[in-house]
Amino acid sequence: MLIRQDLENVSKEMNYEEYLKYVENVLKEETIEESATQLKTLGKFQESSDGLWEPVPYSGYTLITPTFFDDSENVDFYGLLSDLREELFWNILLPGTVWAPTLALHMTIGRLISGDVFATRIMNSREEEFLLALNQVSPTTKSRALNYEVKGLSIFPQGVIAAIVSPVTEDDYQRLQDFRNNLYTDAVLKQLGVERKRNFRGHITLFYLEEKLFKKESKKLAGAVADINRRSFANPLPFILERAEVRKFDNFSEFYRRDHWPVYRF
Repeated sequence: MLIRQDLENVSKEMNYEEYLKYVENVLKEETIEESATQLKTLGKFQESSDGLWEPVPYSGYTLITPTFFDDSENVDFYGLLSDLREELFWNILLPGTVWAPTLALHMTIGRLISGDVFATRIMNSREEEFLLALNQVSPTTKSRALNYEVKGLSIFPQGVIAAIVSPVTEDDYQRLQDFRNNLYTDAVLKQLGVERKRNFRGHITLFYLEEKLFKKESKKLAGAVADINRRSFANPLPFILERAEVRKFDNFSEFYRRDHWPVYRF
C-alpha cells in the first residue's frame, strides 16, 4: 500500500506528481477503511484514575506552522476545521478518542529531534548550540506565502485522525521541499542528531486514538470520516503557509517557543 511505502522510503522525497497521487490515495474510502482496521494506539496519552486522558512525557523540538491561535493567516480556516472536527467527534463517540489540544493545532514542516535522541544528545547541555545551528539554516527565497489546501480527512494506522494538506501548485510544493532539504543536509544539525526520519506528508492532527477498536468500531470510524469528506470537501479549504517556527514540547499537549528562537518566512 502507498501508506507503507511512504513511511519506509525516507531517503527520497516524493516529487509533486507523486505527492498528489499520495493525497488522492490517502483520501480514498477504501484506504480509509483499511487504515481503520490496522489502527494501533499512539501511546502519547494515558487514562488517569478519574477517566481523563493525560499526556505522557515526551520531549523535543519540532518545526511547525504557527499553532491555531498564533496563526493570523488562517483564522477562518481553523474555524471551519474545528467545526468539522467537532462534528466528527459526535458522529463517532469512540473510546480512547483524544482531542489534539486546540491550542496546539498545526502542520509539521520538519521533525527535528525528540525522545531518547533528544535526551541523550542535546537536552540541558547543547540546546543553545542546537538553536544557533538552526539559525544558520537558509530559508527558501522569500517571494510569497505558500498556498496549500486541505482536501479531506483521513486515518493513519499509527493512531491519528488528521486533515490532509496538499500544495496548490508545483512551486508551492518545491519551495517547501527545498527548505526541508536545507534543513536535513545541514552538517551541524546532522552531528547534533537531526535526521530525515519521514518523508513530508502534510497533515493537521485532529484526534489521537489511545484504545484499540473492535471491527464494528473501526467500520463506524471509517464511515464517519468518509461521510465528512463527501459532504464537506467538494471545495478544498485554503491553508496559507506564511512562516515556520521552531517550537519545543514536553508532551503532545503544547508546542511553545521563545521570541529569540528561529522563525523562517516564506
